Amino acid sequence: MSDYLPLCAFRQGLLPPSCRTCAWWQTTGHTDLPPQVAAEKRRQWMTGIESTWGHPGLLLESAAPGDAMAGCGAPVVVGSISYAPAAAVPRLRGLPFDSLAEGSALLFCLWLDEDQPRMQGKRLLQKALGQLKTRGITDAFAVAGSPDDLRRDHDHSWSACPHQLFSEELLEANGFVPVAMNGGLVLMRADLRGLLSIIGQVETVLRRAIRQPTPSPAAWTTRGP
Repeated sequence: MSDYLPLCAFRQGLLPPSCRTCAWWQTTGHTDLPPQVAAEKRRQWMTGIESTWGHPGLLLESAAPGDAMAGCGAPVVVGSISYAPAAAVPRLRGLPFDSLAEGSALLFCLWLDEDQPRMQGKRLLQKALGQLKTRGITDAFAVAGSPDDLRRDHDHSWSACPHQLFSEELLEANGFVPVAMNGGLVLMRADLRGLLSIIGQVETVLRRAIRQPTPSPAAWTTRGP
């Protein structure tokens, strides 16, 4: 069974080492930072965001199979995603895109344990979009591309992490549309005013179908007006 926790500074240690010691989005410049320095930079950035805006991300927890069967329910973190006001993400200012609308938010660094089904990553992204909407955000942005695109075209010195950028396919499947492209990187936007109601309808249909021993075709049909 899965659950979600706010990603706060004091929970940074629950992230895998490659994430908790990476401060690429939280800093500027073109040089890798030593792990301890990067972790502290990240912690400081997260603390500042929390004090003015709220927690800047989510953790996905899942009970370890053996523990769940034994009834212990000891959770382990198997995924995470970060988000923040676009104006508060230092790295975004160095990427080759125009300034984003005031009050918009940026999502970044979606990590999912390799043993988890890919659907968990989609649900984590959708949960993050829901969190942003409850804060009054209407425009959510994300950057799609590959680590090779980033290293080749924009940032030669940093070690490219596969979690820094999204896949374009995942974002498109969740209502994002491309708004700008530069050197293999694609800036994508989601309008949260209508997107999440559609996501909610789809998830409701899925839950109803799963509860049926033999799903009825009617459960997958939306009646028109």
